[in-house]
Amino acid sequence: MDGRIRIFILGLCLLATAASVHAVEPKRQGSSPPQSQPLPPVPVRVASLAFIETDGTRTPVVDVWSNGQVQAVELSGTRQKPVKASRTDRLTEGEMRELFQLLAQQCQLASLTTDSVRLSVQVASEQQQLTADIEGAAQTEIGLLVGKRWHAVACPAVSVLTTRFPDIAEVQNVATAQDRLQNIAAVALLGGGAAADLQAEAATRQLRERHPEAGEITRRDLKMVRQLANGNRFVQFHYAGSPGQSEACLVSLTQSPQGPTRVSVLDSPSVVR
Repeated sequence: MDGRIRIFILGLCLLATAASVHAVEPKRQGSSPPQSQPLPPVPVRVASLAFIETDGTRTPVVDVWSNGQVQAVELSGTRQKPVKASRTDRLTEGEMRELFQLLAQQCQLASLTTDSVRLSVQVASEQQQLTADIEGAAQTEIGLLVGKRWHAVACPAVSVLTTRFPDIAEVQNVATAQDRLQNIAAVALLGGGAAADLQAEAATRQLRERHPEAGEITRRDLKMVRQLANGNRFVQFHYAGSPGQSEACLVSLTQSPQGPTRVSVLDSPSVVR
């Protein structure tokens, strides 16, 4: 992990620990008044995910802040008349550490650039004689705070290119980062971890009706939450399969205010969107 990010996360942990200790420390009789303490730093944005359409329209998906706050964007309405609403959540210290370990160390986003990703795709496209131009595909844009510098990397048609060119590490890294940030956004849109856990339990029950041997679906399997134009809500989980099994499933829940939830299971999806 970049040293500056490691120091940054460590500072967050120390700040949170100091605050919790101060909150529970009993007041001593006859003790001198506490000295004034410096105000905690103002939260800053440390990670983001957005999609950029071919006409240049930028659609934010989620922003993560240094205090763990998550701000996700919920889209409803129609494509011609979209309606945006903001939903919030908060990551724990452990989840923040895990997120930065994933983005900075595993996915190495700090060392990726839009140009380096594009070049890798171009080389693979020429070598394998497979087109990398996907008509109408949006670009994934992922941002990360590296020290005091905001770093962004973009890649077009990630869900398609990651399947078409599985050996391009740069594309796979962007896809992995996108997947985690979309999951964080989806949990926020459902109302937080407890609400996501309830939906995951419902999805697990439905999956096991078709596949009794299936394992448990968790909030980390949540891929999508969409508010539909008719007032229904669409929730989708991706179950990758139990250890030793290659079976993958999409479990979708369509929730209606007027009736019971409809659940469907799609076996072996080729591309998760």
